[in-house]
Amino acid sequence: MGLKKYIFAGLLLIIAIFGYVFSIESGDYKVEIFDYTLILPLAVWIIAPTVLLFVVSVLHIIYYGLKNFFALKAVTKDVNSFTTLISKRILNEDSNLTFQNKQFKELADILKQIELDIEDVNFSTTNEDINKISEQLKSIKSGQYISEKELKLSKENPIMIQNLINRASIDDNFSLDVIKSNNQYNKAIIKKAFSKVLESKSMTTLKKHLDDISFDNDMLTNLFKKDSEQKNEFAMTNDQIMKLIKKVEFTNSELIQIANYYKSSMTPDQIIKLFEDIASLNEEYTISYLYVLSEYEVIDKIRDILVNSNQNEYTSFKALIDLKDAGKHTYSLDRLCYK
Repeated sequence: MGLKKYIFAGLLLIIAIFGYVFSIESGDYKVEIFDYTLILPLAVWIIAPTVLLFVVSVLHIIYYGLKNFFALKAVTKDVNSFTTLISKRILNEDSNLTFQNKQFKELADILKQIELDIEDVNFSTTNEDINKISEQLKSIKSGQYISEKELKLSKENPIMIQNLINRASIDDNFSLDVIKSNNQYNKAIIKKAFSKVLESKSMTTLKKHLDDISFDNDMLTNLFKKDSEQKNEFAMTNDQIMKLIKKVEFTNSELIQIANYYKSSMTPDQIIKLFEDIASLNEEYTISYLYVLSEYEVIDKIRDILVNSNQNEYTSFKALIDLKDAGKHTYSLDRLCYK
């Protein structure tokens, strides 16, 4: 029974009892308490406890009704917050949402420590927000770019990083903007943007922004590969190459690979001078210098370096010189790889 019906029925009962008692006995009854005297009809005195019980019961119903209302409202709020938390976890976002219900709070504490991902391509739910997120994730995983205003994630979010990688892979102008201001982007985005610019822009364009780029070994190696393919006045000079090499720590294997790139575009004197300068930059790079000297059969310079080396240093080159001194000139270092 609803509160309105209960009040209506209660009032009818009170009126019925009052009317019945009043019809039997319409006289008054006097109550004296100390100096105070109260005279009321007998029917009122009889109906008074019923009225009191009725009022108390109505207040009781209202109290617990309000209590249940606010409890249900809190649960509804927690359900909505929990749905929001699921959305944030799917998007790899942290959350400071609070929960009033103890059970929801415990579940939320667990969920905040778990990574969620939608892998089922047929995923569907009645929740429109989660469905929208699901569609966005499908698009990003398929290589599409979603507007940052629509996605609304921080640039450090893994999903946004992948989204911007997607953009860099299809938008060479955006990629150029990335390498111009690379300190504002994740390294993975910078590498993808650099790869796109390397593929789509000229060396002339790239050379304008070399000072702005934070290179790693792979990026520089790919840059040198493209530069070695120029074979014209737009190729980098030895000084420009040296300036870039100083930015990273190459291995000898990587430097030998770079030397092989430039064999087709540099003169022997130019590439030998380049690697002589590289070796003077770091003694460990002497191996790559020796490799270049051996490629161009500059035996006298190799001997000068080897004669001043320790017994256990550059053993492969010493073996090569010994073989050549023995008249076995068919041996080379083409397939040697140094680390």
